[in-house]
Amino acid sequence: MALRQMLTHSSGMAYVFMHPLLTRYQQLQGERPLIQQTVKESYHPFLLFEPGKRWLYSPSLDWAGVAVERVTSMKLGEYMKRHIFDVVSANDITFHLDQREDLRARKGKNWQRVGQSLEEEKNPVMPNPVAEGQGGGGLYATVNEMLKIYHGVLTEKLLRPETIKIMFQPQLKNNVGLDKPDEYPVFVRNAIWNAVPSDVSVSFGLGGLVNIAAVPERRGVNSLSWSGISNCYWWIDIEHGVAGIYLSQLVPMGDQKSVQLLTEFEKFVYSTLN
Repeated sequence: MALRQMLTHSSGMAYVFMHPLLTRYQQLQGERPLIQQTVKESYHPFLLFEPGKRWLYSPSLDWAGVAVERVTSMKLGEYMKRHIFDVVSANDITFHLDQREDLRARKGKNWQRVGQSLEEEKNPVMPNPVAEGQGGGGLYATVNEMLKIYHGVLTEKLLRPETIKIMFQPQLKNNVGLDKPDEYPVFVRNAIWNAVPSDVSVSFGLGGLVNIAAVPERRGVNSLSWSGISNCYWWIDIEHGVAGIYLSQLVPMGDQKSVQLLTEFEKFVYSTLN
């Protein structure tokens, strides 16, 4: 298994909710929280297919974070602070809210849809506090700090030009798993494709989905995008020098109304450029 396969969700691993064999295995083992204190505790170390054979959403980025820790002898959060956050002066961002009382006091609540109304989320997916940072998610940040990071990518402050070029290029040799969006449940399709229409071909770059054709009146070709479990969405359009972020603090993931609002927001952003 190569690091590139881990970064592109083509490693052979999968989240429990993404494959029936893992779902059944989890049922036999007994129900438990999806995300626990450590990567090792959270995810089953199984391969469902040979690395590189297809794309499947997985905890491979979490294991990539473990690899970073072992190579650098640093905690993932410490490494990210030194090489990402400090470089762009992003101070209000952490894996550990218990160590940042100022951020904890400002933390937004998560909400869930109940019929036509909203209620506060009762059983958060993300544990807090956590024993270790995980590469697949779990950061707490403000919109401004996230935009600093995206701006750092667009202005080549964080990465060398040749690295950025590779990051935004389609990396998959086999596009199985991303070639038939309508085969996924709607909430999964929304979480993966976000505001990219189903008729626009996609692949995966180093860290996010890339649309390999331009989206009319919106993001340009080979824009990078991804989402978070609380219907948090971002995109970076290297062609037009645009980055955007949409945060809703709403569960479960892939909410249809959130994706519709994201789409309208993106249309508005690009209308101002013209």
